Amino acid sequence: MRIEVAALEAGQVVGASFSETINSLTEDVVFDVPVTGEVEIFRDRTTVRLRGTLEASTPLSCGRCLTPLRLPLRAYLNEEFLVDAGAGSGREEQRELKDEDFIHPLGPDLILDVTEVVRQQLLLALPMIPLCRPYCRGLCPQCGVNWNETTCSHQVADVDPRLAPLLKLRDKLPEK
Repeated sequence: MRIEVAALEAGQVVGASFSETINSLTEDVVFDVPVTGEVEIFRDRTTVRLRGTLEASTPLSCGRCLTPLRLPLRAYLNEEFLVDAGAGSGREEQRELKDEDFIHPLGPDLILDVTEVVRQQLLLALPMIPLCRPYCRGLCPQCGVNWNETTCSHQVADVDPRLAPLLKLRDKLPEK
């Protein structure tokens, strides 16, 4: 969805339904169904604010047991874009930006590409480790069986494998 900001007047609020197929531009994540939601665009003299709620889903694998899953995503938009006030009003205005302001500059063509903002927000909404269920037990590190479906006879050491060399060192120390 592309919005021509120059066509919006200062103080104007425009609402729109969003339904587009988004390319994630990554190999790991595919948005294979259209992203849907409602967006609201507000224009004032120097900025354009984009707000809305988006919903999507993506096929992923569980980070513990590798089971395929479809992860529902919900993203919230609240982005502000700086518009060159001199381009539309005929006079030069400068807005002082504070350190805490995070405003995206809008290109000289004054066209807002909502699709790119949506793509970024959906990627940020992804969990670090997607899980098939909150208490996924994962895979056995020795035989690879899925512990959510069955059990195995392997004993899992309570020691982190990175600390195992310290256990060997402890065994070599003389007893007190």
